[in-house]
Amino acid sequence: MIRTSLGILAAASFAFVVNANADDMKKVAISTIVEVPALLETKEGVLKGLAEEGFVEGQNLEVDYQNANGNMPTQQQIAKKFIGDNPDVIVPITTPTSQAVIASTDTIPIVFTTVTDPIKAKLIPQYEKPGGNVTGVSDAAPIQQQVALMQELVPDLKAIGYIYNPGLDNALATLEVLKRETEELGIAIFESPAPTTNEVALATKKLIGQVDAVYVPNDTTVVAALESIIKVGEDVDLPVFAGETGAVARGVIASVGLDYVELGRITGHMAARVLNGENPGDIDAVIAYQVLTNFKVAVNKKAAEAMGVTIPDAVLARATEIIE
Repeated sequence: MIRTSLGILAAASFAFVVNANADDMKKVAISTIVEVPALLETKEGVLKGLAEEGFVEGQNLEVDYQNANGNMPTQQQIAKKFIGDNPDVIVPITTPTSQAVIASTDTIPIVFTTVTDPIKAKLIPQYEKPGGNVTGVSDAAPIQQQVALMQELVPDLKAIGYIYNPGLDNALATLEVLKRETEELGIAIFESPAPTTNEVALATKKLIGQVDAVYVPNDTTVVAALESIIKVGEDVDLPVFAGETGAVARGVIASVGLDYVELGRITGHMAARVLNGENPGDIDAVIAYQVLTNFKVAVNKKAAEAMGVTIPDAVLARATEIIE
């Protein structure tokens, strides 16, 4: 009888520990509309940032990660799933993902990330203490520095082609800034819309003979078909640049951009503040390039040669990544 009683007592103690651990476990739901290198790096950074604040996956943090594979109806279904699961915080990556999630709940805390212009996308009304259940991180590109780099590599730059999905708010916001930055420089912007990935190659070909270079923004539709743009660039010696440095390894000539792992870390730290009890509406949203002042400079020497561009020694000297 004594052994039986001790066994029951031990089992009860074990159950108490399990229940206590379950109560301590926090749940974060993460989703993205599509998987491309910058967005996967963002997710990696989010988990790093959470871990640095004491929330470690598998220990006291449960992570539900979902990828919509470029399909908006799927993204909306994922948002509904998250709402039904009622996690402690949702971290949507990209503008369309954030819009889908935010439209689905006004109670569950949300910390968005990799959103170019959250105000234009109607995610928040302002950056400072945005209110409600939402805050987050903008990945607006350092366009002034990007244009300066393009001028270094294409000295006679007079016209830039801009390939984008006009249905994406972040692409429209980037276009607005690009036009503003190039107007005083006398550089014309030629728009070439590509509402779907299948239209990207044709949109690129339409720019041949009209522009001196092509700029690919952080547009998930266009970035998913980046190789088709690069092929056109190589075929006709049309230099291709991008809004994020991860695209350089895929074959664009160069980019000045954000470190997306670091951007994700900022997001993870903000999500940890929510898990620790802060109201997301009381946490200032941030523009990453105003916080991360050290930009990555990536160049691809092979791509430059294939597109008829010579990379100056001054650019190579300050590059943080050189792809031979």
